Parts: sequence; C-alpha cells; structure tokens
Amino acid sequence: MTELEALNMLLRLIGSSPVNSLATTHPDAANAKATMLRISRKAQRRGWWFNIDYNMTYEPNDQKEIILSKEISSVVFDNKAYVLRGTKVHNVVDRTTKFSTPITAIRQIRLVEWDEMPEVMQEYCAYYAASEFVRDELEDPQKQADLFRSAAGSLIEVKKQELEETEPNIFDKPRVAQALRGIRPYGRVTTRFYGDPDK
Repeated sequence: MTELEALNMLLRLIGSSPVNSLATTHPDAANAKATMLRISRKAQRRGWWFNIDYNMTYEPNDQKEIILSKEISSVVFDNKAYVLRGTKVHNVVDRTTKFSTPITAIRQIRLVEWDEMPEVMQEYCAYYAASEFVRDELEDPQKQADLFRSAAGSLIEVKKQELEETEPNIFDKPRVAQALRGIRPYGRVTTRFYGDPDK
C-alpha cells in the first residue's frame, strides 16, 4: 500500500474527495498525513527486523562531536556512559560531548519513510491511522472499532513476518546454551539419563 493509497483511504472514510498527490494542500489531506506520520513513527519505535541496525560505527566530526541522524529514535552504545540527547551523543560520566575516537552503537532503531516499510507494516499503519483519524474527524465509535480490529489483524501479519525474517531460536538464548553445556550457577552438575544401562 503506497503512502498515497493510504492517504486516500483515510480521506474516503470521512467522505472527503481523494487527492492525486501527497503534496496537496487540502486541509483534510494534511490532517490525514499528520496522523499517518504519527502512527508510523509510533509503530516503528518498538523496533522491527526492517529498522534495527547493529554494530554501527560513528566517527567524531571536525568539532570532535558525534551527531546522529534525526531518524535514529533510540540507540544502545557499547559504552553505557554514552547516551543520545536529541541528535548529539553525550558522555554522561565525563560530562562532555567531545570524542577523540570512534564509538560503536551495538543496536539502534531507525525510523524509515513510508515507502521503506514492508507492505505488511504499511497496511497495519494505514488501518491504525484510519481508526485514529475517524475518531478525531467523525467521532464514529463503531467505524473506529472496525478499523482498529483490521489494524489488529494486520499486526498479527507483521509479527508473523518478523518471526520469518528473524527466525528466533530458543537455543540461541544464553541460559539455554549454558544448560546444554552443563553449566550451572552453583558449580558443576553431572546429568543422569534415566534408563541408561551404563548408569
């Protein structure tokens, strides 16, 4: 679902005429676009397979500061003293924004544009935005509830694709890996298998 298609869906729901361009100055379209942007940003902040970056290295600029893109909504650095405030990285221990060496973000969430989102996420955001838009413009609880149910169904598809893309494995969990190696918090433990003829 393109951004224009989603925009026109919202407009039709309130009885407004569709538009031919995202650049339109129609007031209803402007409100619909603002709702879509707010919802897409809200949905993406959770972090999904398509907008999480790992092990990103950032170099200081000429002023020895590290400035991240405004699209980065959250970030975890390899040094816990580093935090992001606005778009600038701060060292909260040394109380400085000056860096002499590169730093590494081990995980960051990037807010992407509508067309960069997978189709299942576009559909989810469109229905979610539609439910909010109808609530604000029409105050129609029944129509809002129907759209919210459609959004919930789309979210199931988003989570399904997340599982397919990331293929999470229980054996990747640290505690499971330790158990398989026979490691326990309180010393060595030997395992006895019932029915083993050698035991």
